[in-house]
Order: sequence, then C-alpha cells, then structure tokens
Amino acid sequence: MSLSFKHRLWILLALAVVMATTRMSHFGTSALLPDASLAVFLLAGVMGLSAGCLGLLMAAAFGIDVVSAQTATEAGWCMTPAYFGLIPTYALLWGAGRWLARRHADFPAAMSAVLALGAVSAAFVVSNAFWYAWSGTLGDMGVVAYTQAVAKYFPPYLGSAMLYLVPAWLVFRLTRSRHIPAN
Repeated sequence: MSLSFKHRLWILLALAVVMATTRMSHFGTSALLPDASLAVFLLAGVMGLSAGCLGLLMAAAFGIDVVSAQTATEAGWCMTPAYFGLIPTYALLWGAGRWLARRHADFPAAMSAVLALGAVSAAFVVSNAFWYAWSGTLGDMGVVAYTQAVAKYFPPYLGSAMLYLVPAWLVFRLTRSRHIPAN
C-alpha cells in the first residue's frame, strides 16, 4: 500500500487516538470500550507504517499506561519487568500486518481473518509467556496451572481485537471498491 507521508501521519495519529481512548480496560465494561491496542498494532503494519511509527505507537502505549497506573489499580499492577514483553508482542502484530500488506494488497477476507486470528493468538501466547516468566506475581504456580488460569481470557482477548479489525477491514474494502476503475 503506497501512501503519502501526510496520509501515514494521519493514520498514525488516528491509531494513537483510538489506542488512547480505549486502553483503560482490557475487555471493556458497560462504560468503556475494550482495548484496541492489538488491532492498532496489526493495522499499523497493514497500513505500511514504518518501524519508527511502531516505536512511536509503543511509546504512546507506555505513556498511556504510566498515566493510567497513577489512577487505576489494574494498570499499576501490570508495571512489572514483564511489561517489556509488550515490545515483541506488538512487534509481532505489526510484522504480521506488514506481511499481509506485502503479499495480499487486496486483503481477501479469508486470508485477512486467518492471519489476524493467528497473529492475535500468537500475541496472547507471547504476552502471557512474558508475564509468567517475569511478572514476579505468580508465586510457585506451575506452567500448566498458569495456562489453565489464563485460558479463560483468550476468547475476550481475541474478540476485543476482532471488534476493531472487522470494521477496519470493511472500511478498507468499501473505500477500495470506490477507487477501482470499472471495466
């Protein structure tokens, strides 16, 4: 996808705003939308944003979390050495988006869905593996017990990302169809 610098800047800003306005709750509440961060990083890759933009989005996520940690117990609890596991987690999502953009410029529905589900699933595994290894909050909990404990979070983790990715894909398809010349 070839976008001008100005368009990429607007996309970066829009993704950062979406992330900032939704990062207060992992899975959403009656008053808050679920966190869009997973979708944001995947879409940043799909839209062809550079590694520098990836770094800016990661810095924005960190800044949002630092501010949230001042007021929200949940956010403060996440600020452990395991937090650095978000770097490979978000890079994985961005890289999956870049891969899709390079190989499937028209973003077919089946390929997009399979890749998005796979990328978000891998992100779940990576982020939870870092939490298990580095959070220092689990005591003597074994890997099997931990896996069983976090498995219940996988469906909402996946669902939250899809809540944003499906409409983004639909918008892409609708706007793309307007720009394809008729035969």
